Amino acid sequence: MASPEQRATAILAAHRYVVIGTADADGPWTAAAQYRLLPRGMYVESDLESRHARAIAASGTASGVVFDSSASLSDADGVQLVFRAREVDAAPSTVREVLDARLARDAVTGSALEDEVTGVIAVPRKRLYVLHVERAYVFDRDAWRSRGTDARLEVDVAAVWAGLAGEG
Repeated sequence: MASPEQRATAILAAHRYVVIGTADADGPWTAAAQYRLLPRGMYVESDLESRHARAIAASGTASGVVFDSSASLSDADGVQLVFRAREVDAAPSTVREVLDARLARDAVTGSALEDEVTGVIAVPRKRLYVLHVERAYVFDRDAWRSRGTDARLEVDVAAVWAGLAGEG
């Protein structure tokens, strides 16, 4: 049986989209975004005027969930995340630094990396948003199966990211 950390690692490695949760003066908001893995977190690309981007700029926080939407009800699983979030400056060197830090699953080098940097900075309103994971949880499948209760188990974030980096 896989540990909660192994489950979280497998889910984050296998999927590509995170639903980001933020809040602003108008209330809560969620938005799906494609993510790329970084050491201890991920980044997404967005328009700097999007509602979640403005909320991240204002608060420096966000939450998220990555889940397998094709799983059966009895096999539902997902990772819930608490982020310290920030907008990345649009300077080429700063964008390159983030893109170059990606974990192996999402890494590119050489001219492919430079093409990606150019692609980001070529769109004046486009920004990278780094989502540094502070806490993470997986669904408590035992509670769901035995009591029909939606619950979660906290996982060791360092162990999850060590697994994603191929160290664990």
